[in-house]
Order: sequence, then C-alpha cells, then structure tokens
Amino acid sequence: MAKPSPWLCFRAPGRRLWVREGIQPSRSRDWPSWLAEGEEHLVEAARRAGTELGHGRGAARRVMVDGRFGVWRRNRHGGLLGNWFGDRYRNAIRLEAEMEVSEKLRAEGIDTPAILLAYAHRNGLFWRQHLVTEEVAEAETVFAARKQPAALQAAAELLEKLFASGLWATDLHPGNLLWQNRAGRCWLIDLAGSRFLGRPLKASEITARRARFARYFRKHGGEVPELFRPWLSVSF
Repeated sequence: MAKPSPWLCFRAPGRRLWVREGIQPSRSRDWPSWLAEGEEHLVEAARRAGTELGHGRGAARRVMVDGRFGVWRRNRHGGLLGNWFGDRYRNAIRLEAEMEVSEKLRAEGIDTPAILLAYAHRNGLFWRQHLVTEEVAEAETVFAARKQPAALQAAAELLEKLFASGLWATDLHPGNLLWQNRAGRCWLIDLAGSRFLGRPLKASEITARRARFARYFRKHGGEVPELFRPWLSVSF
C-alpha cells in the first residue's frame, strides 16, 4: 500500500499550494486566499517578523505559520543560470522534487527541517517557487561553528550518511548544514536541485564532494579546519 501523502494540495491555473497535514490557516486568510495571493502573504508575514536569516542566494526570512516559526526561502538558480534566470523557472517541478527529497531523507532518519508549506505561481512566462520549512531552534551554520570540534565531527558523519543514501546535493557546503550545540544535532538545509541517484555515491564522487566541502572553509574563512584538511590532499 502506498504511503499517504503528507500534503494537502490546492491548484488553480498558474498556481500551486502544498500544505503539510495538520497545519491550519489563520482566520483571516484561508488556503484559497493563500493559493490566490501566497507570495503577498509571505511578504507580509516576513515583514511582521522582520528577521533575515543568511545572506546571498540562500538568504531567507522568518515567518509564522500556524503558531510555529518557519523559514521562508524563494528558490533561485545558482551559477550562470542564476545570472540569467534568477528566481524564474519553467514550471513547479523542481519545487515538488525538493519536497519529495526532503520527505525521503526524513523517513531515513536524516535531520532536515520539515516542510510546512510550498507555493508556486506563474509570473509572466515563468514560475516562482517558495518554500517554508520549520525553523531549527538555537542553531547556527557549521561554517559559523567551525571552531567547535563537535560540530565538525557531526557534519562529517552527516555527509557520510548522505553519500551512503545516494543523495546528490548541488549545494552541499558548511553554510547549508546547521549545528544545534545543545541537542548535538546536525541538520541539512536547502535541498533545491538535490536528487537521489538510486545508489550510494562512488568513491570518486565522494572524493570530489568532500574536497568541495573543505574548500568552502578556505574560500570564506581563510583556512580549512584540521579535520577536513585530508579531504583536500586526496587526488581524484
């Protein structure tokens, strides 16, 4: 028997809204209202919260959804595609794929924040994609926690789990891992563009992903933590 979907799905021409089962709308804005004006509602919710989380392409805003703090992110292309297309997509497929990856990771016991709400709407010829995930309380990025040995060890262990699961994450770096010091947990965030290969990563793929992860510390922090230095010395 197929596992029931965790989402309520609402559709209209040029608009899609997915809401996690159990999440309730506010009295003044029901789900049909969100379907019609989801981006406007998110902008207003973020304005009220007034908190920006992160910077650059991954910049996100805090919002409140059904009494819970959530993190709103608008999907954007990276690299050269980002220069050309920014936050414009041909359809909502990439957003749906991210939702599926998130649920599979959570089912496998890998820490990644629950998706509370996803919204896509057509804007001219293209679509915009929005995602609200549950906020990970009292957390900082592994990059910010790079002086803490426990954070680095937890990150290394999480990466090995991801490699074994067959996840190919396009933006797997220390800025997209969160460390909860009090709970001793490491979380993966920003799954846009990620996919499962249907097999564990090959040794050459793991070597390349490890090296890329380690280089992030050097590029943005000036030096690579000792734990990850061997990842740069292995030839491909």
